[in-house]
Amino acid sequence: MNTGCPGCGWPATDPAYPVSSHAAARAVVDYVRCVCGLWLVLESGRVVAAAGAAGPGAGAEVG
Repeated sequence: MNTGCPGCGWPATDPAYPVSSHAAARAVVDYVRCVCGLWLVLESGRVVAAAGAAGPGAGAEVG
């Protein structure tokens, strides 16, 4: 289970910038912005997607 930011390892459940939270059919979906600048999509506290760049010129993939 991936609960940290794929760009910097910051705990995704302790986001610097929580944006929104939505109750879905099977889970709660949260959209947050990490301290490194990545946008994270969490499903029940687990990182399922990331977008943006972690720091200048860096990329990250959820794996």
